[in-house]
Amino acid sequence: MPDYFPRNFHGYGANPPNIRWPHNKQLAVSVVVNYEEGSESCPLDGDGVSESWLTDIPGLVPSHHRHISCESVFNYGARAGAWRLIRTLQEFHVPATVFGCGLALERNPELTKAFHQAGWEIAGHGWRWLDYSSFSEEDECRHMARTLQVIEQLTGQKAKGWYTGRKSQYTRALAFHHGLSWDSDAYDDDIPYYVPIEGHNHLVIPYSLITNDCRYTMSPGWNSPEDAWHSLKAAFDTLYREGHEAPRMMTLALHSRLSGHPGRASSVRRFLEYALHHKGVWFCRRSDIAEHWRQQNQI
Repeated sequence: MPDYFPRNFHGYGANPPNIRWPHNKQLAVSVVVNYEEGSESCPLDGDGVSESWLTDIPGLVPSHHRHISCESVFNYGARAGAWRLIRTLQEFHVPATVFGCGLALERNPELTKAFHQAGWEIAGHGWRWLDYSSFSEEDECRHMARTLQVIEQLTGQKAKGWYTGRKSQYTRALAFHHGLSWDSDAYDDDIPYYVPIEGHNHLVIPYSLITNDCRYTMSPGWNSPEDAWHSLKAAFDTLYREGHEAPRMMTLALHSRLSGHPGRASSVRRFLEYALHHKGVWFCRRSDIAEHWRQQNQI
C-alpha cells in the first residue's frame, strides 16, 4: 500500500464533534432545489448530443439531433415546476438553497429573482448542467467565474457555496480560490466537515443522492410519491432519533422538472407537514449551516 491514499474512510468515527444546532435543535433539514433547465446538453447550444439524464422519458439515449420532447420535459421545470415548489415551501415558511446553473439562471431572470425574493440562497451549480470531469482547469474556472457573476448580477448578492455534481479533480480548489465558503460536492457523511486547502480549512456540507428526487428516474428508485414519502420519513426518523446524542443533518433534494409535478409535489408537502410537527427541527439554508458550524467548530 502507498503511504498516501487520496480517500478518507475514517471521518469522525466514534467521536462526532460536540456541536448543537441553534436553540438546541437536534436536526438540521436543508431543502435544496436544483435549477438546471436551459443549461442541459442541447444541439441548440452547440453540444454534440441532446440531454438524456434525469428525465421521465423511458429509454432515452443521447441523440445527435435535437430531442424536442426532452427539451419540453426540462421546459416544464422552468415554466411550472419551480413556481410550484416556491409556493409550497413559502406556504410552510421553509427556506431553501438553490443549486443553480449559471446559464439556466441567466435565461430565466424572473424566476431567479423569485428565488431571491423568497429568501432563498443561490449556490453555483456549474455554468452548464454538464459532466465537468473532463474539463480543463482553465475552462472550468471560466465557467465557475461566469456563474458567480450571473448570480450576483441577478440577485445583488454573492454566492457563498457551490455544488457541481459531476465534478472534476479541480472543482473544490477552484471553489476555494473563488472565495466560496463551502461546497457540497460530497456524499460521504451526515454532518459537515473540513478539508485542508493550502493551509486553510474549507468546509464541506455533504449532499445526498438518497433523499433526492433523482430516484424517480432510476431503477430501482421511487415509482410513486408514496415511495418518496416512505423513504424521506425513514431517513428523517433515524436522523431525528440520532440527533438526541450528536448533531445530524438531512438534505431534501428536489428538481423543478421532477418534484415540481403535482403528484410528486404532494410528497414534498406531506414531508414538510410531518417534519414540522416535530420539536427541535431547524429548517435552514446551507449557508446558515456553514456559518453556525464555523462558529461552533473553529479548527
